[in-house]
Amino acid sequence: MILTLDISNEEFDGIIDGDGEFTPTIFLNFPSDIRGIYEFELINTVIDIYNFKDQIQNQGLHVKDDSLFVFGKMKVRIEGVKGADFKLIEGNLLAGREQYYSWPYTIDSGDIVCKCGGKLSFLEDCYVALMIVTESKPKITLKFNIEETVPFDFMNSNSIEQANLKKVESKHMKSLGKLFDFNFFQEYFRSGRRAIKSE
Repeated sequence: MILTLDISNEEFDGIIDGDGEFTPTIFLNFPSDIRGIYEFELINTVIDIYNFKDQIQNQGLHVKDDSLFVFGKMKVRIEGVKGADFKLIEGNLLAGREQYYSWPYTIDSGDIVCKCGGKLSFLEDCYVALMIVTESKPKITLKFNIEETVPFDFMNSNSIEQANLKKVESKHMKSLGKLFDFNFFQEYFRSGRRAIKSE
């Protein structure tokens, strides 16, 4: 069952834990203009659901735990985005090479910053920190499949072990991709750009 949580009135990084037991993997979009609506995905994320029990019950579910480990994809949608700052750290989180990118914005009184981060989905050994600036009343929703979660308690070693067993590795980082495999490309495309047969 797909669950949607509206976390608009909460601090983003107070709900989505990026600094605790697990480091999420983040799947980002890189548009030329980030303003308006921005969406991205996370896996291996701990979320605090304590303040959202009513929302969960209204969707026909009863969850007694205060936190969940979401090992499946969680879609994040932020409306009212004004801009963002992006930091990429290659290698060691504390001493790695840092690169920055900014989608321009102007801060107004009452604006909100949504802070999140994680391992970048398509570059191994790269960590991303993202600071998204929104208008004073953004709409922020999380959407995930409740079947791709397990209850989580950071004080309980069994809970941590269960989450570790469910943790998902991004397959995209491990493969060079079919099209960079010379033999595969020759078999399916020869020297052209149109496939000559199906897989």
